[in-house]
Amino acid sequence: MSNKRSTHGASSEIHVVGAIDDNMAYPLLGWAFALIQSARRPVRFTIGFLSGTLSADNREKLHLCLTHLGANHLFHELPFDPRFIAQGHISPTTFAKFLLAEETLEPHVWIDADAVGLSGWDSILDDSGGQNSPSELFVAARAEGSLEKPGAAFNAGVLAWPAGERRAWSDRLDTMDIVETQEQQLFNELYGDVLGTVSSTYNVLSYRVDSLQEIGHQPRILHFAGPHKPWQLPGRYRVLCQRHACPWSLWFSAEALMLSKLESGPLRAWILNQKRAAIRPSGLPLDRASRGKLLLWCLSIFGPAGWLIVILAKPFAARIPSGTHPLH
Repeated sequence: MSNKRSTHGASSEIHVVGAIDDNMAYPLLGWAFALIQSARRPVRFTIGFLSGTLSADNREKLHLCLTHLGANHLFHELPFDPRFIAQGHISPTTFAKFLLAEETLEPHVWIDADAVGLSGWDSILDDSGGQNSPSELFVAARAEGSLEKPGAAFNAGVLAWPAGERRAWSDRLDTMDIVETQEQQLFNELYGDVLGTVSSTYNVLSYRVDSLQEIGHQPRILHFAGPHKPWQLPGRYRVLCQRHACPWSLWFSAEALMLSKLESGPLRAWILNQKRAAIRPSGLPLDRASRGKLLLWCLSIFGPAGWLIVILAKPFAARIPSGTHPLH
Protein backbone atom coordinates (compact mmCIF):
# COMPACT_ATOMS: atom_id res chain seq x y z
CA MET A 1 0.00 0.00 0.00
CA SER A 2 1.32 3.43 -0.84
CA ASN A 3 1.93 6.03 1.84
CA LYS A 4 -1.19 8.07 2.54
CA ARG A 5 -1.77 11.42 4.16
CA SER A 6 -5.09 13.04 4.99
CA THR A 7 -4.65 16.80 4.79
CA HIS A 8 -5.50 19.75 7.00
CA GLY A 9 -3.21 22.64 6.08
CA ALA A 10 -2.24 25.07 8.83
CA SER A 11 0.81 27.29 9.31
CA SER A 12 0.86 26.77 13.08
CA GLU A 13 0.72 22.99 13.05
CA ILE A 14 3.06 20.87 15.15
CA HIS A 15 4.74 17.87 13.57
CA VAL A 16 4.77 14.69 15.69
CA VAL A 17 6.84 11.69 14.69
CA GLY A 18 6.56 8.15 16.09
CA ALA A 19 6.91 4.53 15.04
CA ILE A 20 5.02 1.29 15.59
CA ASP A 21 4.79 -2.35 14.62
CA ASP A 22 1.82 -4.73 14.57
CA ASN A 23 1.94 -5.11 18.36
CA MET A 24 1.36 -1.36 18.77
CA ALA A 25 -1.45 -0.97 16.22
CA TYR A 26 -4.18 -0.53 18.84
CA PRO A 27 -2.19 1.71 21.23
CA LEU A 28 -1.40 3.99 18.28
CA LEU A 29 -5.05 5.02 18.09
CA GLY A 30 -5.10 6.14 21.73
CA TRP A 31 -1.74 7.89 21.26
CA ALA A 32 -2.87 9.90 18.24
CA PHE A 33 -6.33 10.68 19.63
CA ALA A 34 -5.00 11.98 22.96
CA LEU A 35 -2.46 14.21 21.21
CA ILE A 36 -5.10 15.66 18.89
CA GLN A 37 -7.69 16.20 21.62
CA SER A 38 -5.33 17.99 23.98
CA ALA A 39 -3.55 20.16 21.41
CA ARG A 40 -4.31 23.84 20.86
CA ARG A 41 -3.05 23.74 17.29
CA PRO A 42 -3.32 21.32 14.36
CA VAL A 43 -1.17 18.19 14.64
CA ARG A 44 0.57 16.46 11.74
CA PHE A 45 1.79 12.89 12.25
CA THR A 46 4.52 10.90 10.56
CA ILE A 47 4.25 7.27 11.66
CA GLY A 48 7.24 5.15 10.78
CA PHE A 49 7.50 1.37 10.67
CA LEU A 50 10.34 -0.98 9.82
CA SER A 51 9.79 -3.04 6.70
CA GLY A 52 7.99 -6.28 7.47
CA THR A 53 6.82 -5.26 10.96
CA LEU A 54 3.42 -3.67 10.15
CA SER A 55 1.04 -5.60 7.93
CA ALA A 56 -0.62 -3.92 4.95
CA ASP A 57 -4.03 -4.77 6.42
CA ASN A 58 -3.27 -3.13 9.78
CA ARG A 59 -1.80 -0.13 8.00
CA GLU A 60 -4.94 0.28 5.87
CA LYS A 61 -7.26 -0.11 8.87
CA LEU A 62 -5.23 2.34 10.94
CA HIS A 63 -5.32 4.83 8.07
CA LEU A 64 -9.12 4.63 7.96
CA CYS A 65 -9.44 4.97 11.74
CA LEU A 66 -7.02 7.90 11.94
CA THR A 67 -8.81 9.64 9.09
CA HIS A 68 -12.11 9.17 10.95
CA LEU A 69 -10.51 10.74 14.03
CA GLY A 70 -9.38 13.72 11.96
CA ALA A 71 -5.67 12.89 12.16
CA ASN A 72 -3.45 14.42 9.48
CA HIS A 73 -1.06 11.52 9.04
CA LEU A 74 1.47 9.73 6.85
CA PHE A 75 2.75 6.15 7.21
CA HIS A 76 6.41 5.89 6.29
CA GLU A 77 8.09 2.54 5.61
CA LEU A 78 11.71 2.32 6.73
CA PRO A 79 14.40 -0.23 5.82
CA PHE A 80 14.96 -2.96 8.39
CA ASP A 81 18.53 -3.08 9.67
CA PRO A 82 19.84 -6.26 11.36
CA ARG A 83 21.65 -4.08 13.88
CA PHE A 84 18.25 -3.00 15.23
CA ILE A 85 17.92 -5.61 17.94
CA ALA A 86 15.14 -6.53 20.34
CA GLN A 87 16.05 -6.16 24.02
CA GLY A 88 13.53 -7.50 26.48
CA HIS A 89 10.29 -5.59 25.97
CA ILE A 90 12.02 -3.07 23.67
CA SER A 91 11.44 -3.93 20.02
CA PRO A 92 13.71 -3.06 17.06
CA THR A 93 11.14 -0.40 16.12
CA THR A 94 12.66 1.93 18.70
CA PHE A 95 15.63 2.45 16.37
CA ALA A 96 13.28 4.02 13.80
CA LYS A 97 13.75 7.33 15.62
CA PHE A 98 17.29 7.57 14.18
CA LEU A 99 16.08 7.01 10.61
CA LEU A 100 13.17 9.42 10.94
CA ALA A 101 15.22 12.14 12.63
CA GLU A 102 17.82 12.21 9.86
CA GLU A 103 15.04 12.43 7.25
CA THR A 104 13.07 15.15 9.08
CA LEU A 105 15.16 18.30 9.17
CA GLU A 106 12.31 20.60 10.16
CA PRO A 107 11.38 21.15 13.83
CA HIS A 108 9.40 18.19 15.12
CA VAL A 109 8.70 16.14 18.23
CA TRP A 110 9.35 12.45 18.59
CA ILE A 111 6.93 10.83 21.06
CA ASP A 112 7.03 7.11 21.83
CA ALA A 113 3.73 5.41 21.00
CA ASP A 114 3.35 4.19 24.60
CA ALA A 115 2.43 7.67 25.81
CA VAL A 116 -0.53 10.03 26.07
CA GLY A 117 -0.49 13.77 25.45
CA LEU A 118 -2.23 16.07 27.91
CA SER A 119 -2.96 19.79 28.01
CA GLY A 120 0.09 21.84 27.11
CA TRP A 121 2.13 19.13 25.40
CA ASP A 122 2.17 21.06 22.12
CA SER A 123 4.17 23.91 23.68
CA ILE A 124 7.32 21.79 23.77
CA LEU A 125 8.91 23.31 20.67
CA ASP A 126 8.08 26.82 21.91
CA ASP A 127 9.68 26.03 25.26
CA SER A 128 12.77 24.64 23.55
CA GLY A 129 13.36 27.89 21.67
CA GLY A 130 12.44 26.47 18.26
CA GLN A 131 14.75 27.20 15.34
CA ASN A 132 16.78 29.86 17.16
CA SER A 133 18.25 27.54 19.78
CA PRO A 134 21.94 26.51 19.62
CA SER A 135 21.16 23.09 21.11
CA GLU A 136 20.82 20.19 18.66
CA LEU A 137 18.26 18.25 20.73
CA PHE A 138 15.92 18.93 23.65
CA VAL A 139 14.81 16.35 26.19
CA ALA A 140 12.77 16.50 29.36
CA ALA A 141 14.78 17.20 32.48
CA ARG A 142 14.50 14.68 35.27
CA ALA A 143 12.48 15.97 38.19
CA GLU A 144 15.46 15.51 40.49
CA GLY A 145 17.61 17.70 38.22
CA SER A 146 20.10 14.99 37.30
CA LEU A 147 20.38 16.27 33.73
CA GLU A 148 22.18 19.34 35.03
CA LYS A 149 25.25 17.11 35.48
CA PRO A 150 27.42 16.67 32.37
CA GLY A 151 26.98 13.29 30.75
CA ALA A 152 23.89 12.31 32.74
CA ALA A 153 21.61 9.88 30.93
CA PHE A 154 18.24 10.95 29.56
CA ASN A 155 15.12 9.04 28.57
CA ALA A 156 14.69 9.15 24.78
CA GLY A 157 10.91 8.65 24.77
CA VAL A 158 10.23 12.32 24.00
CA LEU A 159 12.64 14.27 21.79
CA ALA A 160 12.16 17.87 20.63
CA TRP A 161 14.21 18.43 17.49
CA PRO A 162 15.02 21.95 16.26
CA ALA A 163 15.59 22.46 12.54
CA GLY A 164 18.92 21.25 11.22
CA GLU A 165 21.10 18.31 10.29
CA ARG A 166 21.30 15.37 12.69
CA ARG A 167 24.44 13.66 13.92
CA ALA A 168 25.64 10.54 12.12
CA TRP A 169 24.75 7.44 14.12
CA SER A 170 25.48 4.39 11.95
CA ASP A 171 29.25 4.16 12.42
CA ARG A 172 28.93 4.62 16.18
CA LEU A 173 26.32 1.85 16.36
CA ASP A 174 28.79 -0.47 14.60
CA THR A 175 31.43 0.04 17.28
CA MET A 176 29.19 0.01 20.38
CA ASP A 177 29.23 -2.79 22.88
CA ILE A 178 25.84 -4.40 23.51
CA VAL A 179 24.28 -2.69 26.51
CA GLU A 180 20.90 -3.07 28.19
CA THR A 181 19.17 -0.33 26.18
CA GLN A 182 21.21 0.05 23.00
CA GLU A 183 19.10 2.76 21.37
CA GLN A 184 18.97 4.96 24.45
CA GLN A 185 22.70 4.60 25.09
CA LEU A 186 23.42 5.60 21.49
CA PHE A 187 21.33 8.76 21.85
CA ASN A 188 23.11 9.67 25.07
CA GLU A 189 26.53 9.21 23.48
CA LEU A 190 25.68 11.20 20.35
CA TYR A 191 23.85 14.14 21.91
CA GLY A 192 24.92 14.23 25.55
CA ASP A 193 27.16 17.26 24.95
CA VAL A 194 24.65 19.34 22.95
CA LEU A 195 21.46 18.81 24.93
CA GLY A 196 18.94 21.40 25.90
CA THR A 197 16.23 20.61 28.41
CA VAL A 198 12.57 21.38 28.80
CA SER A 199 10.32 20.83 31.79
CA SER A 200 10.17 17.32 33.24
CA THR A 201 6.38 17.49 32.67
CA TYR A 202 7.01 16.75 28.99
CA ASN A 203 8.10 13.18 29.77
CA VAL A 204 6.67 11.92 33.05
CA LEU A 205 7.51 8.24 33.46
CA SER A 206 4.49 6.42 34.83
CA TYR A 207 6.45 3.97 36.98
CA ARG A 208 7.77 6.87 39.07
CA VAL A 209 4.28 8.02 40.05
CA ASP A 210 1.96 6.04 42.31
CA SER A 211 -0.95 8.52 42.26
CA LEU A 212 -1.45 11.66 40.22
CA GLN A 213 -2.77 13.29 43.39
CA GLU A 214 0.72 13.09 44.92
CA ILE A 215 2.50 15.21 42.31
CA GLY A 216 2.29 18.97 42.25
CA HIS A 217 1.94 19.35 38.49
CA GLN A 218 -0.13 17.89 35.70
CA PRO A 219 1.97 15.90 33.20
CA ARG A 220 1.98 17.25 29.67
CA ILE A 221 3.16 13.93 28.26
CA LEU A 222 2.76 10.77 30.31
CA HIS A 223 5.06 7.98 29.17
CA PHE A 224 4.20 4.37 30.02
CA ALA A 225 7.80 3.20 29.95
CA GLY A 226 8.59 -0.34 31.02
CA PRO A 227 7.52 -3.85 30.03
CA HIS A 228 3.84 -3.64 30.95
CA LYS A 229 1.30 -1.18 29.61
CA PRO A 230 -2.17 0.07 30.59
CA TRP A 231 -3.91 -1.48 27.56
CA GLN A 232 -2.79 -4.90 28.85
CA LEU A 233 -4.98 -4.63 31.96
CA PRO A 234 -8.38 -6.33 31.55
CA GLY A 235 -11.27 -3.88 31.85
CA ARG A 236 -12.81 -5.40 35.00
CA TYR A 237 -9.83 -4.27 37.11
CA ARG A 238 -9.47 -0.73 35.79
CA VAL A 239 -11.82 0.78 38.33
CA LEU A 240 -9.14 0.21 40.99
CA CYS A 241 -6.65 2.32 39.05
CA GLN A 242 -9.20 5.04 38.41
CA ARG A 243 -10.17 5.27 42.09
CA HIS A 244 -6.52 5.57 43.03
CA ALA A 245 -5.84 8.14 40.25
CA CYS A 246 -2.85 6.11 39.14
CA PRO A 247 -1.12 7.20 35.90
CA TRP A 248 -2.78 4.43 33.90
CA SER A 249 -6.16 6.04 34.51
CA LEU A 250 -5.23 8.77 32.00
CA TRP A 251 -4.81 6.15 29.28
CA PHE A 252 -8.17 4.61 30.18
CA SER A 253 -9.88 8.01 29.85
CA ALA A 254 -8.29 8.71 26.47
CA GLU A 255 -9.11 5.21 25.26
CA ALA A 256 -12.79 5.53 26.25
CA LEU A 257 -13.16 8.80 24.34
CA MET A 258 -11.34 7.37 21.34
CA LEU A 259 -13.58 4.32 21.24
CA SER A 260 -16.70 6.49 21.51
CA LYS A 261 -15.60 8.25 18.32
CA LEU A 262 -14.98 5.01 16.45
CA GLU A 263 -17.60 2.61 17.79
CA SER A 264 -20.24 3.51 15.21
CA GLY A 265 -17.87 3.18 12.26
CA PRO A 266 -17.42 0.24 9.87
CA LEU A 267 -14.17 -0.82 11.56
CA ARG A 268 -15.72 -1.47 14.97
CA ALA A 269 -15.12 -5.24 14.79
CA TRP A 270 -11.46 -4.78 13.82
CA ILE A 271 -10.92 -2.24 16.61
CA LEU A 272 -12.42 -4.53 19.24
CA ASN A 273 -10.32 -7.44 17.98
CA GLN A 274 -7.22 -5.25 18.25
CA LYS A 275 -8.22 -4.26 21.78
CA ARG A 276 -8.58 -7.90 22.81
CA ALA A 277 -5.26 -8.76 21.15
CA ALA A 278 -3.55 -5.97 23.09
CA ILE A 279 -4.69 -7.57 26.37
CA ARG A 280 -3.98 -11.14 25.34
CA PRO A 281 -0.66 -12.40 26.81
CA SER A 282 2.07 -13.35 24.38
CA GLY A 283 3.89 -15.66 26.79
CA LEU A 284 4.68 -16.25 30.43
CA PRO A 285 7.04 -13.48 31.64
CA LEU A 286 9.35 -14.93 34.29
CA ASP A 287 12.32 -12.55 34.43
CA ARG A 288 12.69 -10.36 37.51
CA ALA A 289 12.09 -7.12 35.62
CA SER A 290 8.65 -8.28 34.48
CA ARG A 291 6.85 -8.81 37.77
CA GLY A 292 4.16 -6.30 36.81
CA LYS A 293 3.71 -7.96 33.42
CA LEU A 294 3.43 -11.33 35.15
CA LEU A 295 0.59 -9.94 37.25
CA LEU A 296 -1.24 -8.72 34.13
CA TRP A 297 -0.62 -12.09 32.48
CA CYS A 298 -2.28 -13.86 35.41
CA LEU A 299 -5.24 -11.46 35.46
CA SER A 300 -5.87 -11.94 31.74
CA ILE A 301 -5.62 -15.74 31.99
CA PHE A 302 -7.81 -16.27 35.05
CA GLY A 303 -10.64 -13.88 34.12
CA PRO A 304 -13.01 -13.00 37.02
CA ALA A 305 -11.05 -15.35 39.29
CA GLY A 306 -8.26 -12.81 39.04
CA TRP A 307 -9.97 -10.80 41.78
CA LEU A 308 -8.62 -13.39 44.20
CA ILE A 309 -5.12 -12.71 42.86
CA VAL A 310 -5.62 -8.97 43.42
CA ILE A 311 -6.73 -9.54 47.03
CA LEU A 312 -3.90 -11.93 47.86
CA ALA A 313 -1.23 -9.88 46.07
CA LYS A 314 -2.04 -6.52 47.68
CA PRO A 315 0.43 -7.02 50.58
CA PHE A 316 3.21 -7.43 47.98
CA ALA A 317 2.33 -4.34 45.92
CA ALA A 318 5.61 -2.63 46.86
CA ARG A 319 7.53 -5.28 44.90
CA ILE A 320 5.85 -4.25 41.65
CA PRO A 321 6.73 -0.88 40.06
CA SER A 322 4.37 1.84 41.27
CA GLY A 323 1.81 3.43 39.01
CA THR A 324 1.57 0.35 36.82
CA HIS A 325 -0.84 -2.15 38.34
CA PRO A 326 -4.25 -2.42 40.04
CA LEU A 327 -2.94 -3.30 43.52
CA HIS A 328 -3.97 0.02 45.06
